Amino acid sequence: MWFLNKTTGLKWEVTDKELIKRLTKDEQYEKITAPKATNTASKTKSNEEK
Repeated sequence: MWFLNKTTGLKWEVTDKELIKRLTKDEQYEKITAPKATNTASKTKSNEEK
């Protein structure tokens, strides 16, 4: 299950059942759908020269 920390904007995948219960009750966290994977390949010097 995925959670969003409303204060920091960080998204967390949580698998621990006790932690899921705690975060569900905490107003600072919101259940969200799993974020989509993004292609974040960094540019290297050799790629920039091409």
